[in-house]
Amino acid sequence: MFSFGDPSVRSFGGVGVMVDRPFVQVVMRRSDSFVGRGPLAERAVAFAQSCAAAWGLGREEACEIEVVHAPRSHVGLGSGTQLGLAVAAGMRHLHGKADNSGGADDHGFETAEVLELARAVGRGRRSCVGIHGFSRGGLIVEAGRFVQPDGPAADGDISPLVARVRLPSAWRCVVIVQRDSIGLHGEAEKEAFRGLPPVPRETAAELARIALMELLPAAVEGRFAEFAGAVRRYGALAGTPFEPAASRLPHATATAQLIELLGELGVDGVAQSSWGPAVLACCESLDAAGTLMERFDSLRLLGQYEPILARFDSQGATLRVVD
Repeated sequence: MFSFGDPSVRSFGGVGVMVDRPFVQVVMRRSDSFVGRGPLAERAVAFAQSCAAAWGLGREEACEIEVVHAPRSHVGLGSGTQLGLAVAAGMRHLHGKADNSGGADDHGFETAEVLELARAVGRGRRSCVGIHGFSRGGLIVEAGRFVQPDGPAADGDISPLVARVRLPSAWRCVVIVQRDSIGLHGEAEKEAFRGLPPVPRETAAELARIALMELLPAAVEGRFAEFAGAVRRYGALAGTPFEPAASRLPHATATAQLIELLGELGVDGVAQSSWGPAVLACCESLDAAGTLMERFDSLRLLGQYEPILARFDSQGATLRVVD
C-alpha cells in the first residue's frame, strides 16, 4: 500500500500483481435455494446471498455453488476478493443481470462490470488490486481514496486504477506460502490498522516514485533486473509502516528468514504479500523458476513452505458456459 492514516491524502492504494496459480474456480447452476460445496463453500454462499440482496432478486433466484479450487484464506493471496467476484459474476449471469445476448461461450470482464460485482459483495474496502486485476489481470497500480479518520472508505467507493501493465510472457514467479500460518484478517486486522501510526508522507512519496519511475517503466520495457530490484525496494519500504503489528505475528521471523534465503539464492525480486505469510519470488524464465523450486526441495524446505510455480496473469477471469 502507498499510505494510510492521514485523512488529507489518499489512503491505501498501492501495487500488486495477478498470478495464474493458485486460482479460484467455481461451478454454479440455478437452484431454488442456496447450496454450497467444496472449500470456502459457506463463504461462497454468503457472497451469493449478498448479490441477491444487492440486486433485489427473489427468494427463488438462488444458486448451487461448487468451489472446485480456491487458495488458502488469509495468507495474502486475495482469495476472498477473487471468490466473491467469481460468485457475483455467476449470479449476474444466471439471473439475468448480465447482457447475455452475444451468445459467446467464454466471457471476460470489463472494468465497469467488475466494479458492479465488487460492490455487490462488499469488496474493495482497502486494497482494490484484486478488483482491477479480475478484469484482464496484469501488474496493477491503484491510487487509493480519501477516507474518514475513523475507518475505511464507504462501501462502493472503489480506488481508481492508475496503470495496468502486462508483464513479459517469459517471466515467471514462485509463490511461497508458509504452511500452517495465516495473516491478520477480520477484526484483528481492523484493530491493527487502528493502532498503527499514519504513514509518513515522505514514505508514501518514495513508494509512488519507485512504482511510477522504476517498477512500471522496467515492466513496460521488459528489463527484468531493474524490475526485480524495484520489487525488492518497494516491498521492503511498503512493509515498514506495518512493522509494529506485523513483527508480532507468529510467522514474522520465518518470513524474514525466507526473504534473506531467497536473496542468498540469487533471487532479487522478492516481497511479502499483505500481512503474509505468502512471499512472491520473481524469476526471469521458466528455467530460473524451476531451479528455485528444485533448490527448495534439495534444502528440505518443503515441509515448512509450499512453493507454487506460476505465470504472471495477463488475462483476468473468464466465465464459461458449460452444458
